[in-house]
Amino acid sequence: MKQAVLAAVLVLGACGTGAETVDQVVADYLRARGGAERLRGVQTLRMTGRVVLPGIEAPLVLELKRPGKVRTEFTVEGRQSVRAWDGQVAWVLPPVPGASPQPVPPDQAEELKAQADVDLSPLVNTEAKGLTVDLAGRESLPGGDTWKLVVLGGGRPARSLFVDVTSHLVVRTEEVRTVEGREVPFVTEVTDYRTVDGLVYPYRLRSGPRDDPEAWQTVEIERIDVNPPLDDAGFSPPNAAPSP
Repeated sequence: MKQAVLAAVLVLGACGTGAETVDQVVADYLRARGGAERLRGVQTLRMTGRVVLPGIEAPLVLELKRPGKVRTEFTVEGRQSVRAWDGQVAWVLPPVPGASPQPVPPDQAEELKAQADVDLSPLVNTEAKGLTVDLAGRESLPGGDTWKLVVLGGGRPARSLFVDVTSHLVVRTEEVRTVEGREVPFVTEVTDYRTVDGLVYPYRLRSGPRDDPEAWQTVEIERIDVNPPLDDAGFSPPNAAPSP
């Protein structure tokens, strides 16, 4: 549950029926999100809600801070669990009384680093992130026609973003993740977009292994705060020495 939430949390997209190039698709996306300049002005983000899996429901708080910090806090059976990346250290606090922060395994640490994106999208500040985006064509999904964008780079496998041709927002993403040493195709469905402080964010994300829909989880966001005050110390392990 903990590994998959953020990734579910982390995607949005673009375009219009007349778009023919990747630049046009991305430009439409940025306008639909509220504009590139306004998006670049977001320094911190807090998303409060819950994650729902079969038989489990847990309150969730996701905090992001530029550049590249992320903290996800769950409450499981009344006990707090934290996963975070402070730009240098990836750590986890298990939901066990008296537990101490523990380092995250390398593969999970790479996933946390990738999730530490306050833009919530590879289509924002793409070049600065060392990414490239290709337009793979038009594809029809159950909800309507989309443009398929393929994101490359960043030390990750290729990711596909499906951008609704009418709303100009991402409605689906596809990627391959490594789970217990196996490569597993993952899908995220992105819905319920709302406007917060002039910017557009999704409030419902449903994700999981493509071939196992019964194992999918849903993230339901109840509140989004743009540019709340977030102390750097909250992203570092408790009792860690301050960064120089």
